[in-house]
Amino acid sequence: MTKLDHLRLSRNLRAASFGFFLVLVGAFLIMYPLVEEVRAFLRDLTFTPIVNHLYYPTPSSPHPLFYRILRDFSIVWGIWLAFLTILQLATRDRARRVTHTLGDCVFWVGAAYLLNKITFEALAFGTFLALLIVVAGLSLIVRALVLLGLERMNY
Repeated sequence: MTKLDHLRLSRNLRAASFGFFLVLVGAFLIMYPLVEEVRAFLRDLTFTPIVNHLYYPTPSSPHPLFYRILRDFSIVWGIWLAFLTILQLATRDRARRVTHTLGDCVFWVGAAYLLNKITFEALAFGTFLALLIVVAGLSLIVRALVLLGLERMNY
C-alpha cells in the first residue's frame, strides 16, 4: 500500500468514526428521553464546597436513568473505538493515531464502568468525578505505554 493509500484509508476511517458518532447520538436521542433527562439533571445541580470558596456541582437527588443512558452510550462508543483500534492496527495506521484511539477506548470503557456504579448508587457523585479523573489519567498512561511499545517494535 502506498503512502497516499494509507492517508486516504486513515481519512476514511476518521470520517466513518465521525459518522458513527453522529448516528449513535441520533439513535440515543430517538431511543431515550435524553433532552428531558439532561434538563432534569442540570436543574437539580447544587454547589458543594470542597475547600474555602471552591465548589463543584453535585445533583441533589439520584438520576439513574440519565446515568444509564450515558453508560449505554459509553459502552457502544467504547466498543466502536476498540473496533477502530483493531482496524487501525490491521491497516498499519500511524502509531500515534492508534494509541490515541486506544486511549479513548480505555477512557470510555472506564467511564461506562463508573456510570454503571453510579446508576445503582454504589458511588457518590463526588467519588464518581474523582474516579473519572483517575480513568482519564489511566487512558493517558495506556497511550504512552502502547506508543512506546509500538515504537520499540518498529511498528
